Amino acid sequence: MRVSGKKMLLFIVILVGLLFAGGGAFVWWMMQQPMFKLGTVAQRTDLTPVGISDDFWEVSPGVKLKHFSTGEGRNILFVHGGPGIPTMESAPGFDLLSDEYRVNYYDQRGVGRSTRPFDRFPAEDSSWTKIQLLESTLGISQQLADIERIRKLLGDDKLILIGHSYGALLASLYAAEFPQNVDKLILLNPADLLVFPSGNKGLFENVRERLPERDHKAYDKWQRRYLDLMQIFKEDEASLQQLDADFLPFFIKATGDTIEGAPPVSPDLFGSWYTRAQFFGLGRRHDWSNHMGNVTADTLIIHGSKDFQPLAVSELYEQAIPNAQLVEIEEAAHFPHFNNAEALEQQLRPFLNK
Repeated sequence: MRVSGKKMLLFIVILVGLLFAGGGAFVWWMMQQPMFKLGTVAQRTDLTPVGISDDFWEVSPGVKLKHFSTGEGRNILFVHGGPGIPTMESAPGFDLLSDEYRVNYYDQRGVGRSTRPFDRFPAEDSSWTKIQLLESTLGISQQLADIERIRKLLGDDKLILIGHSYGALLASLYAAEFPQNVDKLILLNPADLLVFPSGNKGLFENVRERLPERDHKAYDKWQRRYLDLMQIFKEDEASLQQLDADFLPFFIKATGDTIEGAPPVSPDLFGSWYTRAQFFGLGRRHDWSNHMGNVTADTLIIHGSKDFQPLAVSELYEQAIPNAQLVEIEEAAHFPHFNNAEALEQQLRPFLNK
């Protein structure tokens, strides 16, 4: 049977449309799932670091992590949050431990002064190809692999890990992935991402609710652009850094002094591609609470009573992690290691020395 040219053209148009819709649906479906899979990092064969050069840990060929340390004694590794905002100076709460402990700070890959693999993605690649490349290079798996490589560079059989905010989630996931390699785990105001959605108000919803109504239109416009993950690959890192920086005035107006006292970070040091990689790794729906049963390290969870996150977030970590204890520090907000040094040290030292 012969098919007319018009019918053939119509068939091709419909087929291409279906393929496009199917591809879009596939990407949409994949974005629901967390690209990070617990249990996969420990199986990797590329966990041997390259070495140390000056102020950098070369964790893999071509990837160097800026680091600095304070104090003398047993190593502590601090995992910063953000996600994607480095720690520019030592924290007073940790400095008080300097007589017994050496606190090691580092900029995660794709952040701050560490290696940044991307500026802009090739326009000709598909969105799914770009997502895979971004997540596999800067995503959760690589961040956990880097912690394991750092452990080897430090020469420690077992790590003492302190994670703050999003860094506390990473530290928890590492402790679940490599339970035999963690001695003590300390989580400072851990991010509400162990289960997602969690049932608590999300960060963006929480901020909007606290903003004056006159700011809602501008905030909604910012949020639409920020959450349009399928358009981000049209941007370069500088434009994404500015987009990330535009959130801070809304956040400060909504949450008051919850981040006061933290050292300022220039937006050009934000890890904005890093942040998007975490989004894809997290997906839009996951529950990693059951995996926290793998954690064998003694765990201390610190919650600031004035943090913008509710106490229930820290309680979820406490319930999920065996051998965990939760302490609430009155008058502390999101950065107790900068703003509540003495009160934090009073909790940390006995826990570390027991």
